[in-house]
Amino acid sequence: MTRCGTALPNQPMIHVHQRRWRKRAIALGVFFFILLFPWPSVAQGMLPGMSQTGVAPPPPGVTRLGELEITEVRFDGSDLFTIAAPTVRDRTHPGEAIPVEVRAELIQSNLRRVLHSALAKRRRSPELVNIGVARLNNVLVISARIGQAERTTRLLTVTEADSDYHQLPPDTLAQQWRDILQAQMNRAVQERTHTALIAQVQEALLISLRVAGGSFLLFLGQQVLLRQHQHLQGQLERVVTQTSEPEWLFPFLPHLRQHFFLKQRIKLIRLVRYLLLWGQVALWLLGVAAVLRLFPMTRWLSSQVYGLPILWMVVWFGTGLLNQFADLALDRLRVFWEQNNLLKFADTQRRTLRVSTTVEVMRSCKTAVIYLTRLVVILGSLGVPVSSILAVGGFLALAISLGSQNLIKDIINGLLIVWEDQYGIGDVVEIDPYSGVVENLNLRITQLRNAEGKLITIPNSMITKVANLTRTWSRVNLELWVDVETNPDRLLSLLEDLSRRFYEEPEWQLKMLEPPQILGIDEITASGLLVRIWMKTQPGQQWTVGREFRRRLLNLMAAEGIAVGRLHQQLHWGGDRNGQGENVNPSPLES
Repeated sequence: MTRCGTALPNQPMIHVHQRRWRKRAIALGVFFFILLFPWPSVAQGMLPGMSQTGVAPPPPGVTRLGELEITEVRFDGSDLFTIAAPTVRDRTHPGEAIPVEVRAELIQSNLRRVLHSALAKRRRSPELVNIGVARLNNVLVISARIGQAERTTRLLTVTEADSDYHQLPPDTLAQQWRDILQAQMNRAVQERTHTALIAQVQEALLISLRVAGGSFLLFLGQQVLLRQHQHLQGQLERVVTQTSEPEWLFPFLPHLRQHFFLKQRIKLIRLVRYLLLWGQVALWLLGVAAVLRLFPMTRWLSSQVYGLPILWMVVWFGTGLLNQFADLALDRLRVFWEQNNLLKFADTQRRTLRVSTTVEVMRSCKTAVIYLTRLVVILGSLGVPVSSILAVGGFLALAISLGSQNLIKDIINGLLIVWEDQYGIGDVVEIDPYSGVVENLNLRITQLRNAEGKLITIPNSMITKVANLTRTWSRVNLELWVDVETNPDRLLSLLEDLSRRFYEEPEWQLKMLEPPQILGIDEITASGLLVRIWMKTQPGQQWTVGREFRRRLLNLMAAEGIAVGRLHQQLHWGGDRNGQGENVNPSPLES
């Protein structure tokens, strides 16, 4: 038990967790409040005197125009004409009013019943259907007579709402609708005869053969491009294996430009293959829609294929094509950037690394924006309001950011790393306590490949200090310990001669920026003499140059009899512990 006012040791940590949970709860509460709150725009859309619960939006396919609602009458997959009816604001309790969609369904049912009756007895020679207009009880009625039958079937009534919407007298409107129904009914009867069905099947087979032939040609084109893609991919892999440096030290730099052009050709082939693949998909969809359009029984399905699937395909294809073209545009920007030295870098190698890193970050941002646009358009086609999508996405981002603040820090620090050019892809860096080649860099993480082949992932927010070993130029800092009894003048002369001959060789001169510097003797200790040598090299070449120079240095020391520095110890015999004893000459013992 603790007394009142005494803080427990872990109480600050408990307060931190409580504050975090409180922030998350507030963010979720705000999110649901925004979703469930009745917005003022809804209330502004109400008519005076109408309660919020008494107004319902019209169903799909119905358009509300003030006091009128309109919809289309469809038959055999085609729109015939538009009918109108007084607005019904509460469809759960319509009273005596008939909603316009119910009226349209009744008209379509009457048309299907008349067609079925005309074809019921003789499909080879069906009955003729005559559409007429009559006035019954001061109301214009359009009816159908099948063959020589005495009775007629009522199809629909021309109302005042129809006349008001079309701005035509009822007699004129009735006559127009009668002509449309007569032509459509004659066509429907004719298309359902045996002769017409045989012709439709033959046309469907012809369309299927054309689609299959076109699809096969597109498939052959894809296979040819696939073989070219594999050939270029093999060349790219051979370029990787031809690099003289170990990959963990400084990958791809000697062949970075060749890499770029090979990858650009591969991207062009991928783009053409992408176009051919989507050409196949479009050909199949259009072929299916054309076949369904031939048969009157399935004509309504063709409109479904022409609708959302075609729209989704166009959106998917368009965004994918935009992504491919954006990749090519970024590659062109990269070439222009390198050729014109927009950032005024001192050397070509540094410019190449900097540009490649920046372009990769831009590529990631571009892909995220394009795919987000694709998602918004597809959800919008399903009836989800785009403003709601963006609002929900914004509040979700706010809630996520409150719960994961490190992600924001990662992105901000990643931007600073890229634009300050602290390091780039291909640089060898030391990020305490890790070191290795920067294999991947984006706004969130940095990935290093160390000497053991391990891929190390570091969040950008954790990077505070970076040692870049390959920025602009590199240096070999060679420390040579030799025996303390070595003649220093002779040693320095031998080293100067070795350094001059090493630098004069063309193979090694290309990897060095200036002749090696023999700085001289830095320390004199019991271990020997410390001689320091500096060699300024091209970025990333310090390891290769240092290894070769050390090999030649060891051969020189062996040939000249120069010993490596070692610790010297001397032991002197003297008096006893009390300071008394015989004085003898000291005899040094060396080890």
